[in-house]
Amino acid sequence: MSDSTLPGSPPAGRNLTRKNIITGLLLTLFVLTAIWCRAHPGHELGLLGFTPIVALALLSLAGIDIVLAVISSIVVAMIMTSTGLPEMGTMLAKSTGSFIATVGLIIMLGAGVGEVATRTGAAVELVKFVVHRIGLSSQTRVKLGIMASSVLICGALGTMAGGNAIIVAVIIPVAAAVGLTPPTVAALMMTAGSVGLFTGPFTPSTVTILKLGGLSYPEYLLCVGLPMSAVTLLTGWLMAGQIQKMTAGKLRYEVDFSGSEESEQSPARRRSRLSALAFAATIIVMAIVGVVIQAGFSFAIIVMLLVALITGLVGGLGPSAILQALYHGCGRLVWMFLLYWLYNPILELMDGLNAYQGLLSYTQPLLEGISPAWLCFFIFAFNIVGHVPGAAVAQMTFTYKIFGPMLMAAGVPPQGTTAVLLASSQVDWFGPFPSSDMFGQMGLAQSTHLKYMLYNGWAIVLANIVLFAVLFHLLV
Repeated sequence: MSDSTLPGSPPAGRNLTRKNIITGLLLTLFVLTAIWCRAHPGHELGLLGFTPIVALALLSLAGIDIVLAVISSIVVAMIMTSTGLPEMGTMLAKSTGSFIATVGLIIMLGAGVGEVATRTGAAVELVKFVVHRIGLSSQTRVKLGIMASSVLICGALGTMAGGNAIIVAVIIPVAAAVGLTPPTVAALMMTAGSVGLFTGPFTPSTVTILKLGGLSYPEYLLCVGLPMSAVTLLTGWLMAGQIQKMTAGKLRYEVDFSGSEESEQSPARRRSRLSALAFAATIIVMAIVGVVIQAGFSFAIIVMLLVALITGLVGGLGPSAILQALYHGCGRLVWMFLLYWLYNPILELMDGLNAYQGLLSYTQPLLEGISPAWLCFFIFAFNIVGHVPGAAVAQMTFTYKIFGPMLMAAGVPPQGTTAVLLASSQVDWFGPFPSSDMFGQMGLAQSTHLKYMLYNGWAIVLANIVLFAVLFHLLV
């Protein structure tokens, strides 16, 4: 549902005309900029190298389809880098096996698992258990449940897309039962899932930051991990409340719980309960296994396939019926896979524009001759703008190689260096620009409104800027 269809909005025709004019002007501006940049080598572009990412952000904010915004950004990047159609075809072929495209696959599989849980009755039984037995009958308690489950599962599996894809089949029916809207759920999952990724003991981000920063896991949590978790979760909680107020009565989940109530002792009801138990038990067991074997993000693919298989079989579905449910569920999020598949070429084209190196050349002279605490802060600020989208580990390594000697020369202790690495690689997940992680959580939560994700992200970025401004002065 677009904002132009909401009650109280201006007439659709006028909205569309204004939107088309704004979109046309933005596209013209970006294409002209790209043509001008094409005549200049990448090392001379400076901040103009970020034009494709800026185009993606502004076109998304203008309200056009997200996939169309990504395609437009690719076209701008192709013009700037003089990339021809054959080269782009090769790039798209390689993108099919990229990390980001794999994340898109994980999200689609998560939707398929949700369909299996729905057809077996596992999802409805879990809702009844949670709402009536545990008592999560209010929006406040359900929001707490969403955050807690997301932090635990994402922290255990080391992937936000895979972790939230696994629990989303339970979360959405519960959220729908108490009236939470899709943008609210998307913001909660983005916030909590991100916290799980930098607090889980065996996640890629945690393992990398411990190696580079030199702290033990308890020291890391005490000095920077837990403070950032607290600020991020609190800000996300408050923003979720505001987003819920803005969207309540306008957006809602289309989850149907109607239908004849089955007898408590009927065979169908007992089978549904068993499938719900199998669903939950498989997730818990596989999460524990993931922690024990220190599995990576791709482990989520195996988890979801096993969850779908075991839940389906226990729920009375045959192999063919399970596959049909997976096809139907995955089909609803084909657009998300396409989005991720198309997003990867933007990252590759950005490398040819030397955008990050250009930003560094502008800022490096400013970092000399300042106090160690402010040096840490400016490196953090640089990484918020000059971030590596969807690659926290790469960003940590990049930051450490470029700025590590400078931090060491300034006498910054391991605690300060660890804080720099954490802030530089995790805060930019939330902004200032749209990211593949935002798109992923929107897809899982069935939300199509990017602006609410950006509102939540910008608030979290600002809160963490204040946090790390204080932490740097305390730790350095």
